[in-house]
Amino acid sequence: MKFDCVEKPLRVLFLSHGKLVGKHPAPFIIIPILLTVILATGIFTFLTTEKDPEVLIAPEGSQSLRNRVILEEDLYSEVVDENMLPRHQLRIGRWVFLIVTPKTDDNILTIPNMEEVSRLHTTVMNVTIQMDGGYYRYEDLCLMWNEECHENDFVNLFDTGIFENASLTYPLATKSNGEIFLTGAFIGGVTLSNDTDVIEKAEALVLTYNLRSDTEEEEGIGLKWEGEFLYQMKHFISDKLNVYRLASISFTEELDASSAITLDLITIVGLIVVTFCVLSTAMLDWIRTKPILATLGLLTAGLALGSTLGLFAFIGIPYTNTAGAMPFLIIGIGVDDMFIMISAWRQTSVHKSVPDRMSQAMEESALSITITSVTDALAFGIGCITDFYSIRLFCIYACVAVLFCYLYMITFFAACVAITGYREEQNRHALTFRKVLPKQDAPSKAYYLFCAGGTSKISLNKGNRYNQKNTDDSSDSTLMIFFKNYYGPFVTHPFSAFTIVLLFLAYLGVAIWGCIYLEEGGELKENIAADDSYLKLFFTEEKKYFRYYNPDMSVIAKSEIEYWNSNVQRDLENVMADLESSEYFHDSNFSISWLRHYLQFLVVLQIEKPSKELFINTLREQFLVLPIYNQFVPDIIFDSNNQTIISSRFYVLGKDLDSTDRERDMFWYIRGIVAKSELDLIAYHRAAPWMYEQYIAIRSNTILTMSLGVASMFLISLILIPHPICAITVTLSVVSTLIGIIGNMSHLSIPLDSISMVTLFISMGFSVDYSAHISYAYTASPYQHRRKRSIHALYSLGTPTLQGAISTFLAGVIFIGSNSYVFRTFFWTMFLVITIGALHGLVFLPVFLMILVPNLEKEDKKVLVPNLGKEDKRTSRSIKNGTLNSGFNSRESTPPPPYNIPFKISSGIVPQQRSSKASTSYVDAQRQNDPYLNQIYQNAEITSTDNTGSYSERVCNIVYNPNHRRSLHGSTILDTRRQLDQNWSLSASNSA
Repeated sequence: MKFDCVEKPLRVLFLSHGKLVGKHPAPFIIIPILLTVILATGIFTFLTTEKDPEVLIAPEGSQSLRNRVILEEDLYSEVVDENMLPRHQLRIGRWVFLIVTPKTDDNILTIPNMEEVSRLHTTVMNVTIQMDGGYYRYEDLCLMWNEECHENDFVNLFDTGIFENASLTYPLATKSNGEIFLTGAFIGGVTLSNDTDVIEKAEALVLTYNLRSDTEEEEGIGLKWEGEFLYQMKHFISDKLNVYRLASISFTEELDASSAITLDLITIVGLIVVTFCVLSTAMLDWIRTKPILATLGLLTAGLALGSTLGLFAFIGIPYTNTAGAMPFLIIGIGVDDMFIMISAWRQTSVHKSVPDRMSQAMEESALSITITSVTDALAFGIGCITDFYSIRLFCIYACVAVLFCYLYMITFFAACVAITGYREEQNRHALTFRKVLPKQDAPSKAYYLFCAGGTSKISLNKGNRYNQKNTDDSSDSTLMIFFKNYYGPFVTHPFSAFTIVLLFLAYLGVAIWGCIYLEEGGELKENIAADDSYLKLFFTEEKKYFRYYNPDMSVIAKSEIEYWNSNVQRDLENVMADLESSEYFHDSNFSISWLRHYLQFLVVLQIEKPSKELFINTLREQFLVLPIYNQFVPDIIFDSNNQTIISSRFYVLGKDLDSTDRERDMFWYIRGIVAKSELDLIAYHRAAPWMYEQYIAIRSNTILTMSLGVASMFLISLILIPHPICAITVTLSVVSTLIGIIGNMSHLSIPLDSISMVTLFISMGFSVDYSAHISYAYTASPYQHRRKRSIHALYSLGTPTLQGAISTFLAGVIFIGSNSYVFRTFFWTMFLVITIGALHGLVFLPVFLMILVPNLEKEDKKVLVPNLGKEDKRTSRSIKNGTLNSGFNSRESTPPPPYNIPFKISSGIVPQQRSSKASTSYVDAQRQNDPYLNQIYQNAEITSTDNTGSYSERVCNIVYNPNHRRSLHGSTILDTRRQLDQNWSLSASNSA
């Protein structure tokens, strides 16, 4: 059954395209360069970047983002930074934090240490910037409460001498005005005195400074003030304190630093990969070695990158640091495609013209490149549906870059191959481009080593018209011989195949086990920074001392509720009680509920079962005006007539959230509790859109996008690979590779977050490359026997597949010692995809193809598998005309006699003639392995004019004898006819 309805027309298309490129390479070089130059101008004029961590990390369309829109636009729009506490903010806003620990002892609360803390606090308060003609200090920018800056309660306590009274309690303390505040949020590493709640000593303090950011002007001023704050804290000198700093701008600074490192690393990676490519394509023959062509292969990837960045700059799509991984992806794909095309070129005959060689090379390589490029591009295109904006930007950039790389590979690089072919045809040196002599004509040893190369077109040797030594550029490399003669037969041996199947099952079991225990989320807010970054150092201390009493989660009633109704009061209390009794939140002593305080206030006033009017009026006119309770004013929103509460907030305090798993589970829990309530409640935190939501969305987004990506790969493979079982095998190989990568991420302690999600998309692109090349080579093999087809696939594309894996590894090896989590994750994920992908392509897949794909059916044996070049097509025409014409190139010397052999067309099988040199059984057996020559043999009865026996049997004996043919894949009809003629001449001489 035929499945080549798409593959066959594409072969014809690439056959014609290759010949066109071979005849006219110049336009295919000039046009891509001009297009890249034009597009690249946009990089310097229109390219924008997106640096806002919330925009990049927050899942779009998440419930928290939808809730925030409702809260900001409909409910709490009147609550502004001029009169609120930090817990009232709906966004993270602008802020700076300091964590201080003692250098010389283990108690930060000693008088000398606290005096140093006070000096540090004064330094912060005096940080001053100049902007738009004005000077700004913290007191000009601070978050306001009751018309005063919201400062650190702890520092104020020190200034009032509370430490001398030794009455500071933990984790709650009471101010002189009766207000309770949470000391557990400001003091860490606490030791209590004699089983009381009085603090004896502590190891760390945190100081917080919140800035206003309601307007663009305040945002700009705050941004500059944060920069000055970080600078001064970096240079703050103290012999008593360790000072760890953090600002809301720190995340953006780390992203910028990561992008700058990426640009430097691309240069280093380029040099490493170029060196490897030059060495991989090097030969001792100075004509056939291809150092410049290897460099141009990397340049092709560079053109694709320049065109992609420039195109998006003109369109207005911003660049982000996650797209910084895209150059390494394109370099890997481009180099892999380069090796495939060079391998196909080397399997063509030097006796053909350059257009014919390009035609054959493009026919063999372009379709394999098309399969991988289209599947990669489609997979990245589907990745654009993800809810994460940073990952969507990466997928958009990667999709277009893959398409540009593919376009330039079949145009620009193909034209470079053609020009290299013309250089080889003229026997010009690979570096100096001067004409040189072949090695057999070298005048000296030095000339032989450093100058000579190529082939001699005419070389008479003891009566033979042609010396066949060194006449093919397709002479097998050492690796090709290894794959054909040693590795291929070894892995396809029945015992080896059985062992490999068992190893595959063991590998799959270990991988699935790792997937079950994969951590999700990760400490993304600190993982974006380098290990020695001030941001990473801050979060190390924060995780050590200040995770037990955080965060303050909001429970918000977003619609009118009858708060005066005892049933509603009970329902609200039940929601709070469910949260406070869970493992994720502290008890009611740490919760903030205006309703609880108000109900107690009503008891004091001896008001029972108040009406709506009495409930509202007492709340507004008596309760909220008291200084101790006015903190609840921003939490209660009245309608325009002040007669109805349209929304209100309550707070519960998180407990011991020391890992992303507990943070995710906490958020799931509180969301589930409010969802099952009959009241219209939501759970919210100002950091939820970009922190907690990603922990929830990362798994579903990864599964959805990667599933659709794999499905698209299967669809493209099914269309372009002319055998459905092979397409299924490729898809299953990709799935197995991804399972192995994800499972081993767990073993390497790499969590599933937005960073590793990007590397998984890259892995999906590389994994299909390793599988598709081998699978397509299997289907394109001229052999019918399944084991021979597996060996032939390894022989044909095992070498470029291995070279591509090594080059990709070299592109990422510089990250192995990186002090950045981002680059370490990139390296280990690349290491996994290279190792597991190459293992599938070179070990597992050949065995499973051999097991699952049956031998070709009898009706398929007449398919013309070998390529028809220029000479071969003339041969076909000659057969129709009644003569077997060699199609000998007129540019060469006079052809040997006689190439025109009379024959007659026969509709049946050739007569069963026998001779001492070739038996019919041998001929029939060997004919089954070559459909092309089998068809010639069945359609033409060749009649000899001498008395030495059947020429038809002599032809088959020569054609099918493996000693006369290098391989079915690399042989050409012209080589066969030359060999026939030599044997004809020898036979005639013997007869004479």
